[in-house]
Amino acid sequence: MRYAVIGIGTNSCRLLIATRESDQWKIEHHDIRGTRLGQDVRSSGRLEPAAIERTLEAVREFASLGRQADKFFVIGTCALRDASNTADFARRAREIAGTELRVLTADEEARASFAGASWALQIQGAAGLIRTPKICVADVGGGSTELAIGSPENPERVTSLPIGAVGLTERFFKHDPPTTEELSGCKTAVRLALEALDADTRPQGTLVLVGGTADTAARMLNAYDAAALVHVARVRAEDLQDLLRLTSSVTTAKRKLLRGLPESRADIFPAGMTVINELVRQAGAREILITESDVLLGYLLLQARG
Repeated sequence: MRYAVIGIGTNSCRLLIATRESDQWKIEHHDIRGTRLGQDVRSSGRLEPAAIERTLEAVREFASLGRQADKFFVIGTCALRDASNTADFARRAREIAGTELRVLTADEEARASFAGASWALQIQGAAGLIRTPKICVADVGGGSTELAIGSPENPERVTSLPIGAVGLTERFFKHDPPTTEELSGCKTAVRLALEALDADTRPQGTLVLVGGTADTAARMLNAYDAAALVHVARVRAEDLQDLLRLTSSVTTAKRKLLRGLPESRADIFPAGMTVINELVRQAGAREILITESDVLLGYLLLQARG
């Protein structure tokens, strides 16, 4: 059976198509468009008209493929949870896609990200790299960061924090490249958000990162095995720190020239990397895992389980 899902995020719109045969999953197609639906939502509380049109155009393009699957879903995350005019957007998305847009709660998003990451670890045999009783799957998005903590098979605690690459960039970075003071302010905000969590929901155990910033970092560091069917990377904490220093010290125009960094992510990448480095610091990790398998596949896995 073929499944398809369109994920409408704060920074990008994505399509995933996968097939399931006898509980075995295979990724057939993945595509992404940088649409920045969450542009200025933090300050205005509304989806901006231009952002809506960019995103709906991507939905229109992806839906032509998605409708050919046996089961087709459209899901949304943080920007659509936060905006006051989501209902109008959802109506237009339904008309274009031919199926209902489901806006995930923060808990649903965290559990789907956990499911997607856990599947990738199992498929690639990376579960043997886990030396701790618990794992923490952190999904660093454009508008928020979701954390799911539990055994490698089951998330026991989930939480969501309003720290995402788009929102933090709009809030703190007024210069290009950002000043030392702006970077410090961003780091402090992320650190305070993490430290406000109770002990059971703070990053702990083996840290597994998913989401656009983490996936981009792995690609920039050439950490994925190109021959692998499912990408899982082992990355040193010091390499992530170096990547933040590099990308935050140059202009967005120069970042766009860096290998592996998509143009649509170049302006928000330092903020996303700030979140990642603070997660690593909070977890006390010297090495972390990154996988491209995230909320989209996780949502399909959970739907198939019923």
